[in-house]
This record gives sequence, structure tokens and C-alpha cells, in this order.
Amino acid sequence: MLFKYWIALEIDAAPRTGFLKPSHLGLLLFLKSKANSRSPSPFHLNTSTVKVPHAFCSACGKNVKDWGGKKHLMNPKGTALADVWRDLPRVCIRNSIAPSFVLKRILALTSQEQGSYLHVVEKAQGIKLTGLDMQNGSVASNGKVSETVVIRSLERDTVYLGDCVSFLKRVEELHPEGFFDLAFADPPYNLAKKYDNYQDALADQHYIEWCNQWLDGMARTLKPGGSLFVLNLPKWAIHHAAFLNRHLEFRHWIVWDALSDPRGKIMPAHYALLYYTKPGGQPVFNYAPLGNGANTDAVLPPDAPRYCLRASCVKQRKAAGDDEKVELSDIWFDIHRIKHKRDRDAHPCQLPDKLMERIIRLSTNPGGLVFDPFCGAGTTAIMAAKLKRHFVVTDIDPNYIRITREKLISMRDNVDLFGDFMVPRLSIAKRKAPASKREVEMYVQHLASKLGHPPTEQNIEVDNPSILQKIDMLYPNRGAALKRAKIVLPG
Repeated sequence: MLFKYWIALEIDAAPRTGFLKPSHLGLLLFLKSKANSRSPSPFHLNTSTVKVPHAFCSACGKNVKDWGGKKHLMNPKGTALADVWRDLPRVCIRNSIAPSFVLKRILALTSQEQGSYLHVVEKAQGIKLTGLDMQNGSVASNGKVSETVVIRSLERDTVYLGDCVSFLKRVEELHPEGFFDLAFADPPYNLAKKYDNYQDALADQHYIEWCNQWLDGMARTLKPGGSLFVLNLPKWAIHHAAFLNRHLEFRHWIVWDALSDPRGKIMPAHYALLYYTKPGGQPVFNYAPLGNGANTDAVLPPDAPRYCLRASCVKQRKAAGDDEKVELSDIWFDIHRIKHKRDRDAHPCQLPDKLMERIIRLSTNPGGLVFDPFCGAGTTAIMAAKLKRHFVVTDIDPNYIRITREKLISMRDNVDLFGDFMVPRLSIAKRKAPASKREVEMYVQHLASKLGHPPTEQNIEVDNPSILQKIDMLYPNRGAALKRAKIVLPG
């Protein structure tokens, strides 16, 4: 069967006992596909009618999800379903039977005329079937570059150029007892992204086998008690978990709810962040739970989800003393993807600093050693240095090695001048486009309201032909712009 979604259901009311607060269960959606078919099988979901009411910040009153310049695309009937469901009631999960409110949503989402449904419930004595009621080389931080063939010793705070699998084998030879306190991996996702020196379009089985090689290497080179975090799409994280469960101790499947633009039948809003520790030692878990004071180096509880993340709102409400916190759970909703090009280096999947800061603080002490086999734009190395940890990172691409090296040198020079670890960024002057999607989309919505139906190309030609020229400049086809008009129409 074809994997489609891991839907994270935030419904577990269990308290925090050891590590993170358990809050979600996974609802996996698979599609039966035709064997050897080159085109995807169609499938039916009622996403146009099953929506979640918009949530508004209790402090500023704006939508909790910041739509930026796309507020005109907010459907008045509610927001489309994402693959993280956080609007459902919390219950104590005591058995394998899905709560009724989950079943009702599944039914609403999938029901169609004359459809038939099977609900399988696992029981200790066997299986009970019930029907659903339809009606009811290296670059050191000093800037020196060398293509090392044989590594005779490992240097901390070093960026190595080369293949991570071969590198990890050498680390194990030099340190069979384990070397790293934290290993973090954010691999290429096998989605044909435009990396500079890596073909991100491997066949599925080839990709999984390659991942298992570096996962095995990271598990072997962790110190006993060390932590492993792996970030990937849920489709691949399922395979990573199956492999790692044989080697390390599972802690959490963390859902990084990093929703950006609404798209797809169910919006792909989250990444899977797998969290494991190595047996044989005491894991580091630096978290200051609610009511336990503030360890300056520990991860603190996040702000309550009833607030938005707009910087202006955060500043104003905290100054007014409006600052409710919640326990850190296995759904991380308070860190978003990097949205603006001004905050991004030349890398297609750069991670936000706040995500790496939380992972490093949570699982290491100052002076600990952090490893990243796919350093990319250097976020792991930068945050490790800022947090007074050591790092060893690798990448197969000389360009990303250069970017990381330059950022480390810039950060070091900046702290020498100003006493603060930061990487200064150049200002990006953006040329003003001759037209904007917002202008086009608001126009077609206004015209649809006037006509009472989605406008056609002929309607626009009569009303304002210059809009068609703007559509041709901004969209792959005219239909992509015209469908934006449906939001303002009933039904």
C-alpha cells in the first residue's frame, strides 16, 4: 500500500512522567494503489466540507497561524485539515480503541455515497469486526581546508568534508566506546530537491538502505546515555524507527508542527523528529518543568498555544504579564519554518536556529559534543558554538562546507568585536514585481462575489484584461489563479 499521511492526534491527557509529555497518537493513512502504476491512484477525502474553525490569539485577537500576506485566502468556513489535529478533546488513553470523536471525523472525512467501511478493533482474545454506521576532507573553525583521506584523530569544533558513512566507520575505529553526546541528522528527503552536490531522487529501497547505513553509524558512535534525533518526513521516519528500535531506546516520536502555506488534500504540516537514547548510561534531559524554577541552561516550557507567535504580540503581552505556559510535549507547535529569504542561506531545507537550540539544550550539557552528518548551512555547528558545546559536522558538498566555515569565522569575529555570538546577515534588496499574487487573487474573489460564480477567462477579459497578463506572469496556468475565487462563494 502507498503511504499518504501520519496524522498526529493531540488527544492524550497523560501527565509528563520522565521525558516529554506524551500528547499524541499517530493515525496513519494508506492508499491501496495499483501495482506497477506510474500514475498515482485517485482517492476521496471530504476536505472541502470538513474544516477546523479558525483559532485566534487570546492576546492580540489575530489568527494564531500567521498567514502573512495570504490572509485573503483564509476560508470563512474554517481552516483546511492539516496532518496535525490539535482541536480534539483530551482523554486518558487506556486501550487500543479509538475515541468516538476520532472515528466521527474519519467518517466525515472519508464518507461517500454507498461507501462501505470496516473498523477493526484489537482485543486480547482476537479480532472483533464492526461496521461504521453511515447514517449515525575537513574545514576547521580556523578556516584551514584540507581533503583528509585517512583521519588519524578527531578534532572537536571541526567541519569535515566527505561521505558521512565512511566518516562514521572511522570514528568507530578510533573510539569504539562511543564519542558523541548528541547525534542529530536532517538528511535529504528523497524529494528531488535542488542540493548542490547530492542526487535527492534515489529509489525508495535504495534510499532506505542508505539511511540505515548512517543511522547504524550514529548509533554505534554515540556514548552510552547519548541522544539521537532524526528529522524526516513521516513516510521515511516510519522506516527509521523500525531500524532504530533494534539498536537504541525509543523515547518519543516528536511532531514538529511547522505549518506554512495551506496546500494538498490534507495539509502536510509536520515533520517527524525521532528521539532515541543509547542504553548503558544516564541520558541528559535538561528540562525545567512547570513550577520548578528556571535552570538557565535548561529548556523552558513553551507559551500556551492560545497565543500567536508574532514578535510584536509576544513583546506586548509579556510586558503586560500575560504569559501562560504549558508543559513541553511531543508536539512542538511553537517553532516555525524559516519563512523569509532574508533569514536563509543558499540551502533548500535550512532549519531554524530555535529548533536546534531546543534539541541541543535538551540533550547535552555545556562542553558536550554534538555531531551532524549533513551540516548543510551550518545551523547545528553555529548553535552548538553559541551554547558552549563542541561540534563535529560533515557534509559531502564543498559549497555547504564553505558556507558553514564562513559563518563560523564571521561569528568568531563578531564576538571578538561585540562580545556576542551572532552571525551577521547581509541586507537583501528585493526588486518590486510588476504584479502581485495578492492583487490578482483579491480581484478574482471580488469578481466572483459580483458574478455569483467563479469567473472565467472571458469574464476577466471583459472586466479587466490587464489581470490576465498579470496571471500569465505569476502562475503556471490561468486555472491556478481562478480557483482562488471559490473561497468567497457559498457551498
